[in-house]
Amino acid sequence: MVFNCKVFDKNGNLKKIIRCDEILLEASNELLEQKSTKRAVQYIRNLKEPKSDISKGPKFYDLKCVVCDREFHPRHARSKYCSHECQKKNTLKNIIKVRS
Repeated sequence: MVFNCKVFDKNGNLKKIIRCDEILLEASNELLEQKSTKRAVQYIRNLKEPKSDISKGPKFYDLKCVVCDREFHPRHARSKYCSHECQKKNTLKNIIKVRS
């Protein structure tokens, strides 16, 4: 929903009414060329979100592999194995236990 914008002069008299279709077509840039509006737009563009302290530290801490007891840095929160080989060894070991 777009509303009409009323522009007043220093004395409080109505200077101009900018209709919504003029704003959308950018036919009138008088409002945007004023010093105070330029400063406000520049200030808003220069605003940045503060950096969070969470992103500074590591996401996951080193873990020990379930199979070979080597320390490794996991890629995911649920990682148990240091490599695909260890994962295969553990799977084969479990399959042999189930068959026996």
